[in-house]
Amino acid sequence: MSTESLRQLLAFRPGPRTSAVLLVWLANVALGTLIGTAYLRHLPADASTRLWIFAHFGLVTTIVVLTGVAALVCLAFARLVRGERRFLLGQALTWMLFHVALYTDTCIYKLFHYHFNSSAWNLLTTRGSEDSYKLGANVWIVALTLAGLLFVGEWALGRFALARVARARTLGHPIAWKPAGVWIVLLAIPIFIEKAIYASADLTLDRSVQQASGIFPVYPRLSVEPFLPDEWRAQLPQVPTYAVRIEPARLVYPRKRPELPPGGPRPNILIVVIDSWRHDMLAEDVTPGLWSFAKETRRFEDHLSGGNATRFGLFSLFYGLHGTYWWSVLAERRPPVLFDELDAAGYDSRVFSSATMEYPEFRQSAFARMGERVIDEFDTPFPHERDTRLAAGLVEWWRTRREAGETRPFFAFALLDSPHQIYDFPPDATPFTPFAPELDYVEMEGSTDPELVQRVKNRYRNAVHHADRVATSILDALRASPDFENTLVIVTGDHGEEFAEHGHWGHTSNFAPEQTRVPFLLRGPGIALGTERRPTSHLDVAPTLLELLGADPALRADWCVGVNLFAPPVRRARTVAAWEELGVWTKSGIFRLPLAPELAFRTAAFGYDWRPLADQATPFRAEARALLEVSAECLRFVEPVDPIAHARQ
Repeated sequence: MSTESLRQLLAFRPGPRTSAVLLVWLANVALGTLIGTAYLRHLPADASTRLWIFAHFGLVTTIVVLTGVAALVCLAFARLVRGERRFLLGQALTWMLFHVALYTDTCIYKLFHYHFNSSAWNLLTTRGSEDSYKLGANVWIVALTLAGLLFVGEWALGRFALARVARARTLGHPIAWKPAGVWIVLLAIPIFIEKAIYASADLTLDRSVQQASGIFPVYPRLSVEPFLPDEWRAQLPQVPTYAVRIEPARLVYPRKRPELPPGGPRPNILIVVIDSWRHDMLAEDVTPGLWSFAKETRRFEDHLSGGNATRFGLFSLFYGLHGTYWWSVLAERRPPVLFDELDAAGYDSRVFSSATMEYPEFRQSAFARMGERVIDEFDTPFPHERDTRLAAGLVEWWRTRREAGETRPFFAFALLDSPHQIYDFPPDATPFTPFAPELDYVEMEGSTDPELVQRVKNRYRNAVHHADRVATSILDALRASPDFENTLVIVTGDHGEEFAEHGHWGHTSNFAPEQTRVPFLLRGPGIALGTERRPTSHLDVAPTLLELLGADPALRADWCVGVNLFAPPVRRARTVAAWEELGVWTKSGIFRLPLAPELAFRTAAFGYDWRPLADQATPFRAEARALLEVSAECLRFVEPVDPIAHARQ
C-alpha cells in the first residue's frame, strides 16, 4: 500500500449516521455480551482453564457476529431512511428486537437445552401451534417491560451518539474512529484466541471445547482440517459418523405393501394416547382407573416412544418408521401403510384429538386422506374440557354405529391433551397439592428448586389424574358394549416429561428415560395377560397390528423397521427422534446422532442418567454394528435426488 493510499484511508470520514451506528453497535456488543453471560452457566463445574477461556471469548465472538447483522440493518436505515426521527425509530426497534430475541434464546436454552431453531420457528409459524404452549401473565409482563425499557434506552443511546458526532464535527474532531478502532482491535484479540483454541480442538477431537461451542447460538466454527495435506488429515482422530438422514431425498415407501388375507381376523382397534404420560405415572394414586385396567392387559415394562415430542412419538406409532423420515413423509403427504391397509380391509376409522392435528402437521401426513373423519375441534379453550368432550364424542360415535347396524370393524384413535403443558385439569379435581397455579416459565428457567419442582409436578399429576378419568370413561363405555371382547385396546403415551431431573423441563431436550419411556398396555382377543420385560418401542405397534390381522411377517422389512411386540429381541437398538438429532438406546448407553453432517461433533454416548460417558470410544466400538444397522434403516425408504432438479420442482 502506497503512502498516499494509507493517508487517504486514515483521512476517511464516514457520515454522521454511520459514525453513530458504529458507536451504538459497540455499546450493544457490551449489552449483548452481558445478556449472553447466561449461556456460561451451562459450562461444566470442573471446566479447565482452556475451556473457560474459550467459552468466555467464544461468547464475545458470537455476540460480535450476531450484533454485526443487526448493525448492518441499522446502516441500511442510516442510508435509506429520511429524517432523524425515523432513523432513530428504526435503529431502536432493531436493537430492541435483537436483545429480546437474545434474551428469549437464553431462556429457551435454560429450559430445553437447545437454541431458537427450525423447531421453534415451526412452533411459531404453524397453524394450531398455539395449543402446545401457553405463556402465563408473568412471562408477558417481563417481556413487555424488557422490550419497553430496551426501546427507550436504545432511542436515547441513538440520540446521544448522533449528538456526540455532531458536536465533534462542529469542533473539527474526527469523532469515534480512534477510540472505536481501539475497541475493534480489543475485540479482535479474544476472537483470534478462541478461534485458535477451537481449531486445535477440532483437530484433536477435544469434545469439551466442541460441546461448549454448542451453548452459543449460531457459533461460527473454524476448522482447519480441509486445508491440511491429505497425509496429515489421515493421521487425525476421527469422530464416528452415521448417516441417518439425507436431504434432498425421494420417499420410496413402502418398498412393498403387506398383504392382509381376505378371510383374516378383523378385530376393532382402539388406541388411546395420553399426552406427556411418562412411565412412572402409571401408578395407583395418579391413574387409578388405568392401574386397575392394566391388570387385565399385557403390560410392557420397558417401552420407549419413538420420539421425545408428539410429532415423532405418534409418527413412529403410526408408521413403524424412525422419526428421521418425518420430513420426507410430510413433503409428500404420505399416510402410513397401517391406515391404507385398514381402509382397504373395510375399517370404519375415526380420529379424535383434543389438540389440533394441524400442529404437528398430521392432517398433512398421517391423516391426509381422512378429511372429516378427523375430529379435533371441541369449542372450548380448556384442554381438560376438550378431553371430556372428546370422550363424549367417541362414545356417541359408537352408539350411532350400533343404532345404524354398522357391521364394519372400527379403528378409533384418541389423543388426550390435558397433561401437556400447561397441565390442565378441572379446578375441583386437585388430589395433589400444593400445585403451581400456572406454569411460570420465568421462575422455571434454569431452576431446580425442589419446592418449585414439586409444585409443577403436582400440577402435571393433577392433569394426568384427569386424563385417567377420561380414558377410563372411554374404556368403561367400550366394556359396556358388545364390541369389547372383539376390540384390540392400546393405552400409551406419546412421550414422557421431565421435571428438572437432568436440569430441564418438559420434553424435546434429551433422550433420558424421563422424556422417552412411556406406559404401554395392550389387551384384546388372543392377547395373553401378563408383563413383558423385553425392550419394545412405538415402532413395533404398526407391524404388530397388521400381523394380528394376518399380514406376513416375512414382508415386514418392506414397509417398516419395527418388530412384533410379542417377539422382541432381548438385545436391540431402539431409536427416539428429535428435531435435530436421533437418540439410539442400547445396552451400552444412549447414543446421540445428529441429523445434519455439519453437526457431527455433537455425536456422543451417554449413560441412562444422561451424563456423557467418560470413555466415549468403548461404547461406540461395542455398538458399531447396531448403529450401522440403524443408519441403514434410516435410509431404507428414501433415495437421494439431484439437488438442482429438486430445487426446480
